[in-house]
Parts: sequence; structure tokens; C-alpha cells
Amino acid sequence: MTGHRHLKVAIVNQHPADMLGGSEIQCDIIARGLVARGHQVDYLAVGGQSGRDYQVPYGVHPVARRADAIADRVLLLKPDILYWRFNKHCFARSVARIRRAGIPVVFSVSHVRDVSRFFFQPRAWGPLGFRSLRRAFKEGWRLYKEHGGFAHVDALVSNNPDNLGLAPVPLQLHIPNSMTTAAEPFSWPRPYCLWVANIKDRKQPEKFVELAARLQDTGVDFLMVGQLQSKSYGPLLAAGPANFHYLGEKRLEEVNGILAGSLFLVHTCHPEGFSNNFIQAWLQGRTVVSLAFDPGGLLVAEGLGRYAGGDMDTFTTQVRQLIEQSDLTRQMGEQARTYASTQFAPEANVGKLERLFLDIIDSACTP
Repeated sequence: MTGHRHLKVAIVNQHPADMLGGSEIQCDIIARGLVARGHQVDYLAVGGQSGRDYQVPYGVHPVARRADAIADRVLLLKPDILYWRFNKHCFARSVARIRRAGIPVVFSVSHVRDVSRFFFQPRAWGPLGFRSLRRAFKEGWRLYKEHGGFAHVDALVSNNPDNLGLAPVPLQLHIPNSMTTAAEPFSWPRPYCLWVANIKDRKQPEKFVELAARLQDTGVDFLMVGQLQSKSYGPLLAAGPANFHYLGEKRLEEVNGILAGSLFLVHTCHPEGFSNNFIQAWLQGRTVVSLAFDPGGLLVAEGLGRYAGGDMDTFTTQVRQLIEQSDLTRQMGEQARTYASTQFAPEANVGKLERLFLDIIDSACTP
């Protein structure tokens, strides 16, 4: 708590009540933490439902997904500082107007695309046709144009230290994500490992289905949780092997409960920011096996899991090893819990962000 310092903070992102994703969950944790420290928080819920009761201890303002609509609402609210965690959507035009009005801007990195001037990633699964390539080029061009918005950003924070130093912002800081440990009980008749993410191309859910097929002899089930955002994956999920089960979308506390009962978490996503599901698993005392992403090198450097370097055969071998060596798996899970309980505590990380806000505001007031 900062005593007499009372800030008005605006947050720009989708709201988890409208779109349950990793960055949205983080913004809710931050908003609650800042309110608990005595600050006023106005959350601009991009694409949110007007008139909806969000039932949260901070202000929620649904706003259209347009740069001028976002900027208009921020200027109307007149915050002391703006925390932008909406990737580079509607970014450059919004922050240019907001910064010209004298409101400092902090940009939070949620994905390596956020800090990449050039980014081209065709769909990871299915036929790579002309339409898919055109979509990838169109998205890459949009990200390139929005990159100019960093000229109006006072500070950049990243949940993954690997993504620092890539965007043209002088002040950059690593602030880890945070996560709640609240969990709802879950039971399943057989031992299982878990995959959690919104189901779309860059999460590579097809790799998890393939993994389940490769390991049908283990007696272990492979459970998948997440919103089906890319409908093209529907047939794949319906036709998986007998040991594969898609459970649909679950709330955060439900996911924590499923993780608590699992052997470990399996991760197949392309590199991004810092996946919440890593932290959720660690805080529940579960280790992680990751196909293609080791954020900050923590899986290897801190012994928090296994990293396959993108190789499917290595990935399969690592998962089989942790299934067969239960003592090792439990030991790694407890080590992960100990590490995560200090590194990803909401109180500590909201405090770091609060200090950054105060430093920026103080420096802006210094002649």
C-alpha cells in the first residue's frame, strides 16, 4: 500500500467475462490488486457487452473495437496513467491520441508478435492454401503498421524476459504474471495429463491429439480443456483416439482443480508471452512438458519441466518418462510449486507495476 498516493489507472483489453484468455485473466488480477491498494481502476472492456453487470470491484466500461472509440473513452475518463494489454490491436492511433493528451502509456507484452516489427506465421494445421497465406501476410502488414505506436509509449513491461529489448521503448521491465491457486475439486477414473489453451492454430492442439495416439499403451488419458476458437479443429477433436477426451471450456478455478489431479501439464503452443497455464500447473505442484516453448528458459534452467525443442519424438519420450517415473514427476512438481509461490505471487507483482506507474508519473511531473 502506498499510503497517500491515489492513482486513477485505466486498463485496455478484452475482459475475462467476455473473452477468457491469459492476458484478460492477468488484467483482472492486476485491477483487483490495484483496487486493494487503494487505487481507482477503470477497465476498458473492448468488445464488451453494454449494460452487463461484470460483478467486479473496479469500473468496467465496454467500448467498441475501434482505435478512436478506445481513445475517446480514455480521454473522457482522464486517468493518471494507461496500462495497455490489448496487443497491437487498434494500437498506434489510440495511443498517439492518448499520449498527446498528456496521459502516460505503459504497454504490456502478451506475445512475441507484440514486439516484432515483422511477423509472419501461416496457419499451423490444415491445408496451406492461398487464402491462408493471404491472411498471414495481411496480419503481418497490420502488425508492421501498428508498430509505430511504440513512439508514444513511456514504458514496456513483459511477462517473459526474452521479449525485452525488441521494441523501440527506452524503459523496459520484466514483471512476471500472477495467478490464483483457488481450485474446484475434479475427479477422473484414470490417471491423466492435461492440455489447456484456447483451441486455435498457434496453440497446435493437433500435436496433443497425436501425442495421445502415440501413447495409447500407457494406460493414461489425455484431457484437453479450452474454447474451440478455430472451428476447423472440431472434426479432429471428435475423432481423437480412445484415450483422448475434449472437455470443452472451463473456468479458471475448474482448470486449477483439473491440474491438481493431473500427472502433469502438456504444452504444445508456439512461442508467445508467458502462458498462464505454466504458472497454474506449477502452483498446483505439477510439472510441465513443453514441445516448442520454454519461456525465459525456466523449464530447463530451474528444473520446472521438460522442453523438447520442437521435436515430436523427443516430446513423446519425455512424456512417457514422466508417466513411468512417478517419483521424479512428483519431485519436479514440488520443486515447481516452491519456485512459483515466490515468483508469481500477485501481491509482489502488482506492487512492481504500481511502483513503475508512480515512477513514470513522478518523472512526467519533473521539469
